[in-house]
Amino acid sequence: MMILPIDSNRPLLLLATPSPQFKDRANGIPATDRDTGAPLMEVSVALPGDTGTPQILRVSIPAPGVPDGLVMGVMVKATGLTFLTGEKNGRTWQIFRANALTTTK
Repeated sequence: MMILPIDSNRPLLLLATPSPQFKDRANGIPATDRDTGAPLMEVSVALPGDTGTPQILRVSIPAPGVPDGLVMGVMVKATGLTFLTGEKNGRTWQIFRANALTTTK
């Protein structure tokens, strides 16, 4: 597994309201954080690039780290934002994770 930190000083544009993440959506089984057991939330954000072209990221965050009342269009910062990649059963996977979101002015 490889873990790469991402500069958490960059503001992110929230593209959708946070939604629950599911381990098994068909059976309603929520995804949980491996360390804390907290339910995971997912948000889509735009990360401005150095060239001006934004990157769209889907970020998983433990529910306690997601403030109430987030709406589309709000600027946020992601604490502990990392990119993780690995391989399991011959298939590669990639995810973005953060510890928490905070709104910016």
